[in-house]
Amino acid sequence: MEGPVLTLGLLAALVVCGSWGLNEEKRLIRHLFEEKQYDKELRPTAHKEETVEVTLALTLSNLISLGWTDSRLKWDAKDFGNISVLRLPSDMVWLPEIVLENNNDGSFQISYSCNVLIYPSGYVYWLPPAIFRSSCRISVTYFPFDWQNCSLKFSSLKYTAQEITLSLKQDEEDGRYYPVEWVIIDPEGFTENGEWEIVHRPARINVDPSASLDSPSRQDVTFYLIIRRKPLFYVINILVPCVLISFMINLVFYLPADCGEKTSMAISVLLAQSVFLLLISKRLPATSMAIPLIGKFLLFGMVLVTMVVVICVIVLNIHFRTPSTHVLSEGVKKLFLETLPEVLHMSRPAEDGPSPGTLIRRSSSLGYISKAEEYFSLKSRSDLMFEKQSERHGLARRLTTARRPPVGSEQAQQELFSELKPAVDGANFIVNHMKDQNNYNEEKDCWNRIARTVDRLCLFVVTPIMVVGTAWIFLQGAYNQPPPQPFPGDPFSYREQDKRFI
Repeated sequence: MEGPVLTLGLLAALVVCGSWGLNEEKRLIRHLFEEKQYDKELRPTAHKEETVEVTLALTLSNLISLGWTDSRLKWDAKDFGNISVLRLPSDMVWLPEIVLENNNDGSFQISYSCNVLIYPSGYVYWLPPAIFRSSCRISVTYFPFDWQNCSLKFSSLKYTAQEITLSLKQDEEDGRYYPVEWVIIDPEGFTENGEWEIVHRPARINVDPSASLDSPSRQDVTFYLIIRRKPLFYVINILVPCVLISFMINLVFYLPADCGEKTSMAISVLLAQSVFLLLISKRLPATSMAIPLIGKFLLFGMVLVTMVVVICVIVLNIHFRTPSTHVLSEGVKKLFLETLPEVLHMSRPAEDGPSPGTLIRRSSSLGYISKAEEYFSLKSRSDLMFEKQSERHGLARRLTTARRPPVGSEQAQQELFSELKPAVDGANFIVNHMKDQNNYNEEKDCWNRIARTVDRLCLFVVTPIMVVGTAWIFLQGAYNQPPPQPFPGDPFSYREQDKRFI
């Protein structure tokens, strides 16, 4: 019987103690709000001239902590069952009405109306969860090597500097207090972003001396987030393909003009750059304030490729020139066939050897003509026709001479001249035609060599321009680093390691 009786006694004691605790809390609430006639619309000050000090702190896990002292909510813990903290809905007490001034979505309400914590000293602590969307000016000048300075500006639109005083939250360490001059990061609740990294996260109280005490813009608490973009994604997926495609334009000058693909390759590179420019424009905000760094590179490459297309057309025009359409002057020949090839270290054909297009006359052709003259003058036509046939049948070679008038007679000379003139005229025509053809081919080959010289000259000009231009553009982004300190001229780092104790 002793066991059941003891159990019933303990249960009765717990019920009595619980009801007593609930009654004490209810009695405390009645004491604070009914007996003292608490009015949440009035500021918690004894005199009108006094101000309420409101402390603020920001945590990246969508939390902002507010704290202030309300003297009307004080109580003696011994009189109310040693109650050390009182949790009440936020709409029951006075609130400082702190809002995000540079709000972007137009909603100044918190996401969830959580309870406030009230301590016996009258200190009120409120930690409302909210998702803050602030308007931030984005500079895309050095994209994708840019960094941004975004701020969250909190102030009270209902109370002026004469009514409340904004300050930063203070924490204690080794019995000393220090202001929390940075945005708090909870390692357990913070997930690092894949595109941005936080460089500085200072917090500062801003007071405008030029504004009057009645102005809401007199004071504010601003939390700054200086963030830097991680460029690896853009370097791998955009920058490297753009640079490789742009440098492919140099291969156009290695293509021979006879292949017919010089202009097609240059236009293909230009179209590829246009596609990448379209992709980048979808990743950036629509702004006309600045041109992003990668946009400058693509525009630079497109202008250069357009010039290369024009150069290709000029080179093809030079390559297919002929003596029948253009005249090759000695000055052009000396500049493009002698001076520039030597400067550009181009291989040239040997000067003492024949040119590739020159046709060499055989030295035995004169002998053939002289032998023909002897045959016409000494043999008859029948002998000339049947001489080889007689030799094939084993007959002896006849040495009979053709019938001819007496040597020295005018008739013999006239006959000999009439027979030799067609052969001599034909031989002269062949020689002159071969000479004209050789001159034609030689001058056409000179135009081809001039076109190759122009190609090599443009290669040596465009390649350094592309390399220097690319390096100059992207080195601007490499040297665009966030400042070592969050505020110019202020040596303080505003980090958790550097606390300024009061």
